[in-house]
Amino acid sequence: MTENAKRKVLFVLPALTAGGAERVLITLMNNLDRERFAPVFVTVSSQGRLRTLIGADIPFYALSEKDSVGKSLPRLYKKMKKINPDIAVSTMAHMNFALLLLKPFFPRTKFVVREAITPSFILKERGSALPLIRILYKWLYPKADRVISPAQAIVDEFLNIVGVKTGNFSILPNPVDVNFIESKINENIPLPKKADIHFVSAGRLHYQKGFDRLIENMPRLPKTMDWHLTILGEGPERKALEALVKKIDMTERVSFAGYQENPWQYYASADAFLLPSRSEGLPNVALESLACGTPVIATSESGGISEISALAAHGAVTVCPDMDDFINAMKNAPQKKRESLQPSLLPPVYAVERVAMDFSDILLKIR
Repeated sequence: MTENAKRKVLFVLPALTAGGAERVLITLMNNLDRERFAPVFVTVSSQGRLRTLIGADIPFYALSEKDSVGKSLPRLYKKMKKINPDIAVSTMAHMNFALLLLKPFFPRTKFVVREAITPSFILKERGSALPLIRILYKWLYPKADRVISPAQAIVDEFLNIVGVKTGNFSILPNPVDVNFIESKINENIPLPKKADIHFVSAGRLHYQKGFDRLIENMPRLPKTMDWHLTILGEGPERKALEALVKKIDMTERVSFAGYQENPWQYYASADAFLLPSRSEGLPNVALESLACGTPVIATSESGGISEISALAAHGAVTVCPDMDDFINAMKNAPQKKRESLQPSLLPPVYAVERVAMDFSDILLKIR
């Protein structure tokens, strides 16, 4: 490859599932400098809702309809041989492991993996597979030409909990496209408030996200306080969470809106975004809420939330060490002006333009 030739960059995902890691990788790919790079996109499975987000100029290939990452490894090898990328980029641990297993067969290709969640959560979540995952982390991640993570908290855990040397790690914040988000929100913010104080929360309905403990503590809000909570997302805990809402007699106060193609209207309409997670990497929903001008109330366990708070304007992010403080923060949530979309509260370091430049620099420096 000549000095001025474009570098062919292959992006790999397990599927087009509507998760934060998938959205981030697609955003990085879409905003890659086309003067210096030529992106190509491959997914293991064609399933998922994010097909429409892929840039129109990017070649896209799906290896199967619904195969697992492990079963698709031979097909991924063959596709990579045809594409012959200069750089291959993946995200999420199981996809990263698969891609790095192929590294010996592509000696001229540089391998970049993105790790977006704290390893302590992965190790706890996988239970019986914990020894194997720990071995794969320690064996494969040092072989990557670069490991990128959105928060220092994640890098620290790899060093201190897993024992992975982090000399090849780089911090790359999650990118947020404020202009795109604002284009999806109508000027008059069409979703009416259901109460004087309207809270919103979003994410996969899973134990990790802490919706259960949020709902359990909602009765502690003053009876005189006129509030409503809208929860966006789907997941295995939905029925249990709905039953919990009914059990504590909060069906008029808490509603489930399911998966939304345009969650940003809900964020913009809320007085505060609630993040009660038990574990996170760098929570994209919090960043997007800030981009909508909506402050965030979060648990201290929510990954890199403290890093976001340190960069945000005073009062934009409230980090709570326990649910007592969380409920108190909800009690004191200020009402936003409703006349129009509020100015973005997003710290500039997370703006897509800046992150895309930083990502390009990381790729260019790999030799």
